[in-house]
Amino acid sequence: MSQISPRPGRGRPRLLPGKIAANPRDQILAAAAELFVSRGYAGTTTREIADGAGLRQASIYYHFGSKEEILAALLERSVQARVEQAGKIEAGMDSVAPDAALYALAVSDMSALVAMPYNIGMLYRLPDVIASPVYDRYGHLRGELVAGYGRVAERAAAERVPAGGEPGLGDLLVQMVEGVISLRREDRIGSTTVATIASACLRLCGIAEDAIEQARETALTALAQT
Repeated sequence: MSQISPRPGRGRPRLLPGKIAANPRDQILAAAAELFVSRGYAGTTTREIADGAGLRQASIYYHFGSKEEILAALLERSVQARVEQAGKIEAGMDSVAPDAALYALAVSDMSALVAMPYNIGMLYRLPDVIASPVYDRYGHLRGELVAGYGRVAERAAAERVPAGGEPGLGDLLVQMVEGVISLRREDRIGSTTVATIASACLRLCGIAEDAIEQARETALTALAQT
C-alpha cells in the first residue's frame, strides 16, 4: 500500500489500526479522538485538533461546525456499530442457544471496544463529555445496547430471571463488558481477559459452569463463521 508522506516531525493520525486516515474528515476525527481521550474534551482546542490532523484550523470548520459536532460524530461511531452487532446476534437467536448468544454478544462487544482507535469507548465515561449537550443526543444509543443485553440475558437465564427481565440486568452486563475500556487504558488486557468477562456475564444469569463451557465453544464457532 502506498504511504502518505507525513508533515515534518509529525505522523498522520490513524482512524483504524493499520490504516492511514483516508480523508480530511477522518483525519480530524482521528486526531480529536486521541486528544479527547488523553487530554479530555474540555481541555482540547480545535487548533490542537487541526494540528494533530495536519490541517489548518479553518479546514476543521469546513467539515464540522464546531468542536461539539466532532464529539457527536465520535460518540455515534463509538456505540452505533455495537448496537447493530447486538441486534444481529439477537436476531439470530433462533439458530443459536440463548446462552451461546449472550456469550457471543459479550465477546463481540469487547472485541469492538478493544479494537477502537485511541480507546474512544472511554468518551462515554468522561465527566466533561457527559456534561456536554451532545451527550444527550447519543446517550440513547447506549440505552438501546443495554436493552438488547437485557433481552438476550432474559432468554439465556430462562426461569432464573423473572418474566420481563431482572431490573438493571442489561445495564450491569454492559458495565461488566465495558470494563475492558479501563483495563485497556491501564494496559491490563491479557489473553484470557475477554473469555473471563464473557463467562462472568453468564454466571450472573445463573448459568452453570458446564453450560458456560458449551456456550463458549458454540459462540466462538458461530462468530468465526460471521
